Amino acid sequence: MRQLKTAGLNADGLKTYFITNIRSILLYGSPAWYTLLSQTCKDSLELIQRSATRVILPDLDYDDRLVQLGLPTLNSFIFTHCQNHFSKIRNDSSHPLFSRIVFNDTNLRRSSRCNTLFRPERTRTAKRSNSFFQFFMRFLDNGNMYLQ
Repeated sequence: MRQLKTAGLNADGLKTYFITNIRSILLYGSPAWYTLLSQTCKDSLELIQRSATRVILPDLDYDDRLVQLGLPTLNSFIFTHCQNHFSKIRNDSSHPLFSRIVFNDTNLRRSSRCNTLFRPERTRTAKRSNSFFQFFMRFLDNGNMYLQ
């Protein structure tokens, strides 16, 4: 991006380059891996966007650059992308991954206090409980308590 800026590409062109060539690579396959990342890894991803926006608008701080360019933070963008992907699967019963989502059957509930939409399986490891389907079933059932 620095070479493009030196060649005379304006801020809009650099933003388009970032979105189409860099952010699309960072977004690829994110539903499979994003919920499993540590906060350190998420911060490292954010650092890529921070560096790219610094090339585009070097005189502003990061939050001002995001506002000026009309971009969300990379972590919130990827999280929203994953959430939309889960919703797309949940709303399409013909989707090949639809069977991975376990809905709570109102007739089989043991307690009237259990009014959740999903029934994530019990897991023994944090890695399994943070997998894509488990994470978003808990996320939507608990009123978005897991938002990062």
